[in-house]
Amino acid sequence: MFIRKMFTLFRACEAEATERVVDAHALRILEQELRDAAAAVAVATRELTGLMAREMADQRAHDAARSRASEYEPYALKALETGEAEIARQCAEVVAAAEQESERYAANLAAARRHIASLRSGIARADARIGEIRRELLAARSRGALQRATGALAVSARGYTSALAAAEETLARITALQTDATDREAAAALLADEKTGASLRAKLSDAGIVPPAPHSADAVLARLRGRLNQA
Repeated sequence: MFIRKMFTLFRACEAEATERVVDAHALRILEQELRDAAAAVAVATRELTGLMAREMADQRAHDAARSRASEYEPYALKALETGEAEIARQCAEVVAAAEQESERYAANLAAARRHIASLRSGIARADARIGEIRRELLAARSRGALQRATGALAVSARGYTSALAAAEETLARITALQTDATDREAAAALLADEKTGASLRAKLSDAGIVPPAPHSADAVLARLRGRLNQA
C-alpha cells in the first residue's frame, strides 16, 4: 500500500512538473505546433496537387475512350450495312472496350473529385484556423510583453516609493533636529538674560519700579518728553 501511494505521489509530482514546464514555455510550444500544422497543410496541398493532376489525366483518358467509342460505332453500323460482319464485330469490340474504359475512368473521376473537394475544404479550414491562431499568438505575445512591463513598473514603483519614504523620514529627522537646535538657542538666550538680570530689569521697567535702561529707546523717549514738558 505504501509503495503504491509513493508511486502515485511520484507520478503526481511528475505531472505537476510537466505542467509547469509546459505553462512556462506555452508560447514556444504553440509556435512549434503552428509550424507542424503548416507543414502538414503543405503536405496535404502537395497531395491535392497530385490528385488534381491525376484527375486531369483521367479526364483526358475518359474523353479519349468516349471519342473512340463515338468514332467506331458508326464504322460498325456501316460494316453491318455492307455485309462486312467480321469488320463490324471488330469495330463493335473496339466500341465495347472503349465504353468499359470510359466507365472505369468515370468512376475514378467521381471518386477523385469527391476526394479533391474534401481535401480542398479541409485545407481551407486548416489555413483559416492557422491564421486565427497566429493572430491570437501575436495577441498573447503582446499581452505577455504588457504583463512583463507592468511587473517591471510595479518593481520600479516599489523602489521609488521606498526611496521616497526613506527621504521623507530623513527630512522629518532633519526638521526635528533643526527645531530642537532653535529651541535650545532660545532657551540659552533666556537663561543668559536671567543670569545678567536683563530680563528682570525689563520686567521692573515695565512695572514702573525702575527707570528704563539709559541707552534704551524707552529712556530716549522719556528724556525727550521731559524736554518738551520743560519747554
